[in-house]
Amino acid sequence: MNDPSHLRLQRSGLLTLLIASALIEAAWTVYLGWRLPRHYVADDWRTAWVGVDAAQVLMLLGAAWAAWRRRALLIVFTTAAGTLLLVDAWFDVMTARGGDFDQSLAFLFLEIPWALVMFWVSYRVMYQFANAHFSGVAVRKIMIPHRADVIEIVETFDANKSGEPES
Repeated sequence: MNDPSHLRLQRSGLLTLLIASALIEAAWTVYLGWRLPRHYVADDWRTAWVGVDAAQVLMLLGAAWAAWRRRALLIVFTTAAGTLLLVDAWFDVMTARGGDFDQSLAFLFLEIPWALVMFWVSYRVMYQFANAHFSGVAVRKIMIPHRADVIEIVETFDANKSGEPES
């Protein structure tokens, strides 16, 4: 299982899947831009908006939990929350009707800065994690370790065994 050729196949498969997905999504986006009607009435409009907002709440609560427990998962939650905030801002503005446009712009000026804060927190946590565990190596230069390397890192990692936040 720890054979490097096996890991190369996994990485190669992942890269192929990601590039193929990006190409398919690009083609689909062009197709939708060409074929979708300019005006469309959605039956589940309320559910769509409440779903996005509920996902934002869950990611923000997850971020709060991860920050409170000092968990690296804060990176995932803040990145997801920031992304959802940008998506919400985009749809607020793009779906606004005449009278709603001012309100949408107001939310835009709240959601975009808050999304940037979420991305900044994510970056700072990655930076602190890198400095603490990888001897000051720049985050962008940290390689994803092979499975054998992960086992070695876990064995030598000096973690708080109780799982409680340190004082």
